[in-house]
Amino acid sequence: GAIAAAVAVCALHTADLRGGPVLYGLAVLAVTGGVAAGIRTAPKALVTLSRRRLLALAIALTGVALLAAGLVPDVTTVLLLLALAGVSAGVAANTGHTLLDLEAEDYRRPRMTEHLHAVVRVFIALGAVLAPVVAAGIGPHRLENGKFVFAHGGAAFTLMLVGALLLPVAALVLAKVDDRSGVPLRQDLVDALRGDDPVTAPAASGFFIALEGGDGAGKSTQAEALADWIRAKGHEVVLTREPGATPVGKRLRSILLDVSSQGLSHRAEALLYAADRAEHVDTVVRPALERGAVVITDRYIDSSVAYQGAGRDLSPTEIARISRWATNGLVPHLTVLLDVSPETARERFTEAPDRLESEPAEFHARVRSGFLALAAADPGRYLVVDAGQEPEAVTTVVRHRLDQVLPLSEAEIKAQEEARKKAEEEARLRAEEEARKKAEEERLERERQEQLARLRAEEEERKRRELEEAQRREAERQAEEARQRAEDARRRAEEERARLLAEEQARAEAEARRKAEEERRLRQAEEEARLHAEAEARRLE
Repeated sequence: GAIAAAVAVCALHTADLRGGPVLYGLAVLAVTGGVAAGIRTAPKALVTLSRRRLLALAIALTGVALLAAGLVPDVTTVLLLLALAGVSAGVAANTGHTLLDLEAEDYRRPRMTEHLHAVVRVFIALGAVLAPVVAAGIGPHRLENGKFVFAHGGAAFTLMLVGALLLPVAALVLAKVDDRSGVPLRQDLVDALRGDDPVTAPAASGFFIALEGGDGAGKSTQAEALADWIRAKGHEVVLTREPGATPVGKRLRSILLDVSSQGLSHRAEALLYAADRAEHVDTVVRPALERGAVVITDRYIDSSVAYQGAGRDLSPTEIARISRWATNGLVPHLTVLLDVSPETARERFTEAPDRLESEPAEFHARVRSGFLALAAADPGRYLVVDAGQEPEAVTTVVRHRLDQVLPLSEAEIKAQEEARKKAEEEARLRAEEEARKKAEEERLERERQEQLARLRAEEEERKRRELEEAQRREAERQAEEARQRAEDARRRAEEERARLLAEEQARAEAEARRKAEEERRLRQAEEEARLHAEAEARRLE
């Protein structure tokens, strides 16, 4: 709500600062970008500081930043203060959400998260709506006293009002949820800010796994299951624990966990754990790692930081520094955090609780928060597993992670080499078989192509012969037709000649008959003339 109010009055405040749209955009970007950066960096912020105290400090810092942003008239300073307010608000939001997840039971967590998101949306809406109204209602004010001039607009007064309201809220949060009431806040904050731990590094050989978590989380069960599984891979496995893995450690364990040691001071307790750890690392862990073994330890440095740091009234930073010195900076390659609620863990106890197991639920809740804060600060090295589920399911999750990071054993390397050689041999045989098949296919393809070529040649030859035969027949047909035409022409010529001859003969006969007729007529005429002459002569006579 405070951030929503700040964003809502940014336009008015930048106008009062004589800025334009660019300044308004930068102001909104500073606030919203700061919130995103705060949410992202919250898990790594002051890792050793109690998350509950961090929540109260983040709220207070947000209030101070908003109060100062309203007071300061300088544009650059205002942008920096708004960004600081956004970052602090983001840290507070992320931390509050984390604490809610820790406090809520699993079956109630989704409903509570939905309810919280609804409340947040309501406050955002109220802040965005009411802040400009309040700024307009307050309006600009100017106070002068000699050279001192106090002139601010309504938006600046609204920012100061919102910031001032956050300070008692932070104090109330600290009073209600503080889990380290016996430790001064200033001392905790200084230790968290100092954070000058010795240089740490995992071992160069072997593989170091630490199982962490509260009492009753199932660390011993998982350690044995993982040891059997890793041995089956061919590794040498050293299964150990803290405290009590060495002769000296066993005597220290009897002191630390015996209920008769109930009055042991917290600092003595931390130092005894560090002494056990130093002996444990020197005599068990490092020699095994130097041999190339896989070391699985039930508890390590994080248990001291969580139990004696977060759980007790000691500084987690100091506890971590002592343990780093005791182990010469040796850290696990993988830390598996088995996370389970103290209530669920307590139900798993089958024997009388020891001195630490007998601590109240609030102590174990702080221990759980300390573990989760350590895991959030270095997610690459930690694997957080919900230990409330069945042991087999937890083992499956851890195995999956180890499959990615655990080095191969000599047996696995040998098996891989044999598998590689077998695969290469199979690949060679497959290649030879493929080559043989390919050669056979190529031979069959060549034969098929040759057969197709032969068939095509025969087909072409058949077509050529058919064409030649057709051409021959066509030539014979054309020759026959030409002969027939010639014969017809000859016959027609003979017929024409015969016709002409017949016509000529007919004409000759007709002409002969005509001439004969003419001669007959002429002889007849002559005969008649002669007869006429004779008649005439006789008549005359």
